[in-house]
Amino acid sequence: MMEFDFELINKFLENNINIHPEAFEKLKNLDESEIERIINEAKLDKEKPLVITPEYLKKFEKRIVVVKSRRKKTIAEEYEAEIRIKRDITKKSYSKGNIEGFVDYFNDRYERLSRILREREALKEASTIEIIKKGRFSEAKIIGFVNEKRTSKKGNIILEIEDPTGVIPVVIMSDDRELSEVAKEIVKDEIIGISGVAGRNGDIIIAKEIFFPDVKLNVERHRSEVPLSLVLISDIHLGSSKFMANEFEKFIKWINCEIGTPRQRELAERVKYIVIGGDLVDGVGIYPNQENELVVKDIHKQYDLLWDYLSQIPEHIEIIIIPGNHDATRQAEPQPAISEEFAEKFYQDPRIHMVGNPCYASLHGVNVLTYHGRSLDDMVSNIPGVTYDKPAEAMEYLIKKRHLAPIYGGKVPLTPESYDYLLIDEPPDILHMGHIHTVGIKNYRGVVLVNSGTFQEQTSFQKKLNMRPDPGRIPIIQLDTFKPTIMRFVS
Repeated sequence: MMEFDFELINKFLENNINIHPEAFEKLKNLDESEIERIINEAKLDKEKPLVITPEYLKKFEKRIVVVKSRRKKTIAEEYEAEIRIKRDITKKSYSKGNIEGFVDYFNDRYERLSRILREREALKEASTIEIIKKGRFSEAKIIGFVNEKRTSKKGNIILEIEDPTGVIPVVIMSDDRELSEVAKEIVKDEIIGISGVAGRNGDIIIAKEIFFPDVKLNVERHRSEVPLSLVLISDIHLGSSKFMANEFEKFIKWINCEIGTPRQRELAERVKYIVIGGDLVDGVGIYPNQENELVVKDIHKQYDLLWDYLSQIPEHIEIIIIPGNHDATRQAEPQPAISEEFAEKFYQDPRIHMVGNPCYASLHGVNVLTYHGRSLDDMVSNIPGVTYDKPAEAMEYLIKKRHLAPIYGGKVPLTPESYDYLLIDEPPDILHMGHIHTVGIKNYRGVVLVNSGTFQEQTSFQKKLNMRPDPGRIPIIQLDTFKPTIMRFVS
């Protein structure tokens, strides 16, 4: 017994945690996994006392899944979940990883996006570049990839456009200010439509109009017929010294209707779904010197500790989880679901749906497209005026391009699948992203754009990138009205 006591004391001391003798007596009766959990959570708790007392240990005694003191069911408990995963790469990745694979990938992107563009009246009769170059027509309408974009000495914007039949330069004249402004939004590798005037020999096009695939106006969106809500979170980064444990615990208490004003508790009672948009944990080896900011350095323990939190969420709430670039799956997108090897407990919980990034799901009839959001870095880098402070505006450009990661060879590593899972065939009712740690909500042509913030304080790496996080704020969307609410868990 004395040997076990010595080992137990050492476990806490090795983690710089001091134990009061009375607290030690309580801990002796716990099994090893429970002690491990207490140590991990105490390490993350920035407000823990200098010496762990029996009073402090009380917070670990109850793991409430359903608040039994409630006399009546919540609204969300009255309804069975209705979840349909419409698109997910998990177990469907067949990338060849060779030149043929890249050809198939870009051909698929071209075929599907050109079909969307041809739905426009102005592009129904779009020609091929090969025909334009024969010099028979003065009017030119084409659909193609943007291979290159540059500005000439005279201030004209010059695009190199390619379709399956050839390549042609397209010029946006500097004196066409309106079109030049539109052209600022164009990024490499996206597919656009051009209407303009062909040169005499068909070797150049002077653009008069530019068309993005975009979203149609006045399209009826899908709504839930019952008053349920969806909570959108991401970028928890458990394992980081900057993880906000107290704020995350407040979120868990709120979702259990334990804290909040009557209005805030009423909001919690309507929550039927939680979608987590990636970066559940901080991972290991993600950025230079990350180990200096980790308090849990084993990625298995990071996931286990997060599951301890999520296991406290009421049983009637379904949880959909996609990975991010910090999670345990491949870095190249589209990403399959987080590996069961690292997140075994998540796969054993029937309420949790482990899916890939991106994932297109129907929740009570509402189409929700969730993508971690790594390509937002490319939007900030390539489109003037787009900033990390306004993530919904960056998301707007992606929905206009109808592609979640249009730039190949940018900040997002892409796997050349024969089917482009990042292309947005069917505009969702809600587009949810994370990654840049800032909350943003905007309605664009009937699509609700939501960036869900973070539960991590600013890291040294983010300071270098001038990223100012907006932690501890959670968007909630009512599925019957699309009305958004933001709950704040930061003091």
